[in-house]
Amino acid sequence: MILALVDYLSIFYQTGNLTQVEVIARSILAAVPEDVVALQFLGLALYQMGRLDDAHLAFKRVAARPDQEAPGNDRTACEPADVAIYRAATRAHSGLADGWYRIALVLNRFGFHHPAARAFNAALASRGPTENLSTSPK
Repeated sequence: MILALVDYLSIFYQTGNLTQVEVIARSILAAVPEDVVALQFLGLALYQMGRLDDAHLAFKRVAARPDQEAPGNDRTACEPADVAIYRAATRAHSGLADGWYRIALVLNRFGFHHPAARAFNAALASRGPTENLSTSPK
């Protein structure tokens, strides 16, 4: 189910359906409160829809997380849901590299530099060998 949600997030992001990105992100947050992937893509969707105050609040929740490191990539039979979501959203060819890159840009604009660096690393991890990261924000 986690992979399906991340795949939907990717599909809706790639097609520019920001309303559905918001719906998927909020659905993930209903099941996994404070999930870093859902918060960041929610923040990005809100930002791109012009809801800057709401976007800032979502990104502020990311920056306030006590675990300032991204979840690990260790696979176990009983890994926490947030770790599984992060791993799925940062796998190569996840379709979210551009989103992660844009998240890094917005986080940086809001002054959340450490989470921005982590988002940029997620962008690098999630791109395929032939993908380039975008150079201009939407």
